[in-house]
Amino acid sequence: MSTLHEWPLQWRLRLAQAQLKLSLLTDDEGQRQFEHAIASVFPALSASERRQLYGRHRRSMRAFHLIQSHLTQFDAAQLEDFITRHVQVEGESCLEQLRDNDKPIIFVTPHYGTFQLGCLKVIQQIGRRKTVNAFYNPPSVNQSSAGFEELFQRLGYGFNTLFNDDSAVLRALRVLRRGEALTMMPDVFDISGHALYVPFFGRLVPAMAGTALFALKSEATVVVGYSCPGQGLDSTVRLGAPLTIQRSGNLETDIATLTAAIFRDIEAQIRRAPEHWMYLPSLGELLQTRLPVTPATAQDWLARLQVAAPIFNAAVPELPQLLQTLASHTDHTLTRNAPCAN
Repeated sequence: MSTLHEWPLQWRLRLAQAQLKLSLLTDDEGQRQFEHAIASVFPALSASERRQLYGRHRRSMRAFHLIQSHLTQFDAAQLEDFITRHVQVEGESCLEQLRDNDKPIIFVTPHYGTFQLGCLKVIQQIGRRKTVNAFYNPPSVNQSSAGFEELFQRLGYGFNTLFNDDSAVLRALRVLRRGEALTMMPDVFDISGHALYVPFFGRLVPAMAGTALFALKSEATVVVGYSCPGQGLDSTVRLGAPLTIQRSGNLETDIATLTAAIFRDIEAQIRRAPEHWMYLPSLGELLQTRLPVTPATAQDWLARLQVAAPIFNAAVPELPQLLQTLASHTDHTLTRNAPCAN
């Protein structure tokens, strides 16, 4: 049964959904741009299905912002009550085991669903035993993170912010070595610092290596989770089994292997329910100029690499010359192996 302090949120959600339903009837341009953006990513979807996905995505994002805004108006007791009644955990026994041992944990989640509620639920479940340290860019760098610190501190226990700055890496390793928890959101493709390229929707995309580096350096358990919206105000935090990889003995190789495993998990969840991923409308643009994981031909791969080359020219000045050499070698090989004319 809902309580009095939730009624305004329920009515705002209903009103917002009604207004959105009306706006979708005339939002031809928005739907057209969305359909075009994701057509290559989800080719099996019909035009009608892509339009439906657009509506579901708009509704999910609207609910996300309304819930976040309303939660900041709750006092600690109201917030505690709301999370207890409306946020469930799938994989709770695993979470309890992680809470009760001394090993550090890294919770990984993309900007997916009601992730702010997911973080609050994790704080509620383990915060009195392990501090949850949220690692993200400050509002001065990423405006969308404004308000998160205040919200996550509202419970009054078990939370600490680690803004991503020059000292962030050392501070993150320090809290992990104390056996605490760290939350990471790796689906940020505006890359700076140590990055590598991993498969994602059939393309090689840039990924920050920090999550894997922290895990391997601290021997932390890595758990990928998603806060999945349900009916009304309800949501479920779905936690997967801890990620494990076969160590190679080479740190760089292991960082790449673990990062790729994280992004495989994220891609699988986005494919299951793409409407809840914040960056869904920009996915097509992200992938457009990226190299395919399995190109049709060597020429196709080389052509795409030449398109992407300007991104790397500052770091690898000799790249244009290398590409010319590769192109010459590829052309020579194709000519030599071509079938003879009849």
